[in-house]
Amino acid sequence: MNPVSLIINGNPVSAAPGSSILEAAASAGITIPTLCFNESLHLTGSCWMCIIEIKGKNRFVPACSTRVSDGMVIETENEELDAMRRQSLERIVSMHCGDCLGPCERSCPAGCDIPDFIAAIARGDDRDALRIIRETIPLPGILGRICPAPCEDECRRQGMDKPVSICALKRYAADCDLRRPVKVLPVVAPETWKKIAVIGAGPAGLTAAYYLRCMGHGVTVFESERKAGGMMRYGIPRFRLPESVIDEEVSVLAEMGIEFRYGTTFGKDVTSRKLKERFDALFLAIGAQTPALMHIPGEDGPGILSGIEFLRLVATGREFDTVGHVVVAGGGNTAVDAARTAARLGAESVTIIYRRSRQDMPANRHEVDEALSEGVALMEHVAPVSVRKTDGMLEITAVRMKPGEPDSSGRQRPVPVPGSEFTLLAGILISAIGQEIDPAAGENAGITTGQGGRYAADPATLQTEIPWIFAGGDCVTGADIAIRALEQGKRAARSIDLFLKGKPVSNPDDCFNSSYGSIRETPPELYKTASRAERTAVPEISPAERLKGFAEVSSGYTQELAAQEALRCLKCRCNAADDCRLRDLATACHTQQKWTGEHTATGMASGGDIGMEREKCVDCGICVRLIEQQKSPDGIDFMALAASCPTGALSQPATGA
Repeated sequence: MNPVSLIINGNPVSAAPGSSILEAAASAGITIPTLCFNESLHLTGSCWMCIIEIKGKNRFVPACSTRVSDGMVIETENEELDAMRRQSLERIVSMHCGDCLGPCERSCPAGCDIPDFIAAIARGDDRDALRIIRETIPLPGILGRICPAPCEDECRRQGMDKPVSICALKRYAADCDLRRPVKVLPVVAPETWKKIAVIGAGPAGLTAAYYLRCMGHGVTVFESERKAGGMMRYGIPRFRLPESVIDEEVSVLAEMGIEFRYGTTFGKDVTSRKLKERFDALFLAIGAQTPALMHIPGEDGPGILSGIEFLRLVATGREFDTVGHVVVAGGGNTAVDAARTAARLGAESVTIIYRRSRQDMPANRHEVDEALSEGVALMEHVAPVSVRKTDGMLEITAVRMKPGEPDSSGRQRPVPVPGSEFTLLAGILISAIGQEIDPAAGENAGITTGQGGRYAADPATLQTEIPWIFAGGDCVTGADIAIRALEQGKRAARSIDLFLKGKPVSNPDDCFNSSYGSIRETPPELYKTASRAERTAVPEISPAERLKGFAEVSSGYTQELAAQEALRCLKCRCNAADDCRLRDLATACHTQQKWTGEHTATGMASGGDIGMEREKCVDCGICVRLIEQQKSPDGIDFMALAASCPTGALSQPATGA
């Protein structure tokens, strides 16, 4: 029989007689979206995602069930078809309920695939766990120790007991590698012979260097200090982050072929003009290392240090003859770290004063608890208003504060209580109320700086007004946690790679993500297959032992403890998240989940060979039609059945702790 001739999207196409429009388009390399179609089925479905228009007949028909005929003129994409598909997809999505990604990985700024790396630890494969972590976090030993763990705040396990110790498990995988004589190095792509200069060896700079090198580019990191790490090395005390861990993880980058130039200050030793002669792109990752001022009388006098200055002096080996009574002003991690450090230096007393309540402190709550257990005192709703030297002591005038009207962040602004002034005596006052950006690097590069000295860069791509210069991390966002600086470094690496390839520098669209909602909205049915299990404690030395020096407080999980904690994971991530037709279609159509509050999870129903999560089912009918078509005397092919599901509703039964 002669082939059928037709036109699809303006292109002549030949098709076998009796074939469907979907098959004819596929043979011509034209993709028509489908959801309920399965090529092994004789029967077709009715999701209407594969709808096309037969021109001249004003007919909109499904491509999967419509046969070709001679002379057909077909369009597979136009505004009307897009609108109809979007309408059909919104109806289908409204039937679907579940977490595409675990709430933990959605809340991780770096987007770490937390459920999969935890699953690897649970089965005893720490190497695979490390591989998964490094896809988004190249410094897992460091971040596993210092990250405030926003992921744990969103862990659905909190609906029944306590969140999984995600950071401790990340640290475990990294420490396993640190103990190996030969480390697991990431795969580096073939050389592109492109060169990138990175200014700053903090979390953003190191991360950008790592991923750019993985892409095959040559990378040179310029750092003003004698060693890499930035605030991770000079602003975090050794009892939280040993210097050896930083050295080991930086050595991985060096072994990958990244070059480090230490003792080199941008704008003084190297300039953007000189770098332009040798490099194809420049990434500014200076950080925010200038201490914020308290703006009170006497703060520039002797005996008064900023938190980051104090921590830097201790980190570089400065000895303090006497510490005496120490007062720390601030409520962030730097304030708490400074207080705990002062206690280890033998201070007679250490007091943190903070203008808001303990619950409002931005510091990691665990670190605050640790400080209090080590004897640090906390005075809430107190702020310094002046300081002066008298009789060899610092006389700090402070005032009581009370919550006032909400500020721009929504928090109640603290206001002084009239007549509540009182005096504190101290040998040292440490001001730790925040860090600011030194705008000099931006000025030296010729790029615009904005509010707070932040470098002006496209927030999506981190490209500046000068196309070959990119900027990211704290110098763009303002002082923030390391994991967000790390995400900025990875984002910059992707943008720089596009720039070097001559492609448009743009940020990829966010993938569609279905979600049950917040922890409070978690359907109770999800917990039916899990049992309560206490959070596995991370071994730590006693508070009394800690104050004898700067030994690391936590020794980390053993293999047995790590596996025990990993088994507590509820495996919220959908098993089909990376291979879900519904998710791909919703992403392409920019469809948003329309949560109605009517869905409730039914949990995993298991028949031994296969499990079903009914709330994820969109009634596409593929499984029913396959069962009807198979009618095999040997039984149903459950593996094929699960593989055919376009939404992950069918799978092998999963079990939780």
